[in-house]
Amino acid sequence: MKKYLFILLVIPMFISSQTCVYDYVMKKKQDYYSFNNSYNVLYHHANNRLSKSIETYYIPVVFHVVYNSEEQNIADSVLISQIEVLNEDYRRLNNNANETREEFLEFAGDANIEFFLANVDPNGNSTNGIIHQYTDRQEFLMFEDIFSNEITLDEVKKSESGGSDAWNTNQYLNIWVCNIGSLDILGLELGQVFGYAYPPVNIDEALIDLADTQTVPDWPVDMLTDDETLQGVVLHYTAVGRNNPVANNDGMTENNEGRAAVHEVGHYLGLRHIWGDAIAFLGDDGCSVDDGISDTPNANDQAGYVCDFNKNTCTGDTFGSTGEDLPDMVENYMDYSPDACLNMFTNGQINIMRNILEIARPELINEEASLSNNEINSLNSQKKVIKTIDVLGRGATSQKLNIQIDVYQDGSARKYIRTN
Repeated sequence: MKKYLFILLVIPMFISSQTCVYDYVMKKKQDYYSFNNSYNVLYHHANNRLSKSIETYYIPVVFHVVYNSEEQNIADSVLISQIEVLNEDYRRLNNNANETREEFLEFAGDANIEFFLANVDPNGNSTNGIIHQYTDRQEFLMFEDIFSNEITLDEVKKSESGGSDAWNTNQYLNIWVCNIGSLDILGLELGQVFGYAYPPVNIDEALIDLADTQTVPDWPVDMLTDDETLQGVVLHYTAVGRNNPVANNDGMTENNEGRAAVHEVGHYLGLRHIWGDAIAFLGDDGCSVDDGISDTPNANDQAGYVCDFNKNTCTGDTFGSTGEDLPDMVENYMDYSPDACLNMFTNGQINIMRNILEIARPELINEEASLSNNEINSLNSQKKVIKTIDVLGRGATSQKLNIQIDVYQDGSARKYIRTN
């Protein structure tokens, strides 16, 4: 029975043209009370906390192009194009910003977040922020076994499994580009995964800072990873940039403008899908499932990769200035719509992303689009672990302890949950 239910779960998720694995993780954890409760707490407090700064946040990016063929080894110019798309969309400088419908203009905003190719590597050496790494693996699968809960796509992030090792994920946004194998079961192709991203590993610390009290629930261990080397974004090589010469090799033309990365970085910065990850095919009432953000209308399901401005699957979204019921916001970057349709983040989504940066990913923030050797060396020296303790302050010697705390030389600490 469990296997049968799992097949029903996966098939409707991947029959749409665009897919990111975030759906899968969300649906697999929907029955965990702690997961739903923690997510609700995060969004409740993030929505009621204003970002501390109006300054532009600059985030250094390193691309890991893990390739098996010349086709997969996309050119640096394509990656530069991807950075341009991210900057345009996160600053609302995109050419189609004027296509945001009038009823949504009051909610659309500039995230004031910019991205740049890292110019200094973790060792303080000059770099262009791009790694081309050959692999003998023809593809990386989301999971080896369709019935497995283990996400094996993370193998692209480790050199020992044919991938490329992350740069310090506290200081760099790592984006891996590879051939993500299409999903199939018993010869039936279910679809192509175009991207995947983890939410912050230290989300419990963000919850503490956001909450009115120091008592907040933890996210479930099986939703997150305590391995910081896995933090980042993974993209299918055909969905990168808007000048990609192999963009049509996946059989699609609707995802050729580089917005798979815009979508996945949104997840990386804490956003959920705009429809709240309901699956209408399974009988979910999406109108009662929300992304937790007040200025995004409810939707019964994802857009299905159709830019239908007449779509209005839920009623009662009358929070706009007109007081009229709002349609589905299919132009939102966190929906599954054609790239040409997507054109906005809402102010509520922007507040979430900036909060996550300030609280859970603060070392990513730079004051300018450049890194200095002194800055990297200083950060590296500050983050040396001097001891590891448990929640009672005792030395943590057991490898099976549930909760451990690393204490760093600079006096900071990181709490995490071990799974091994």
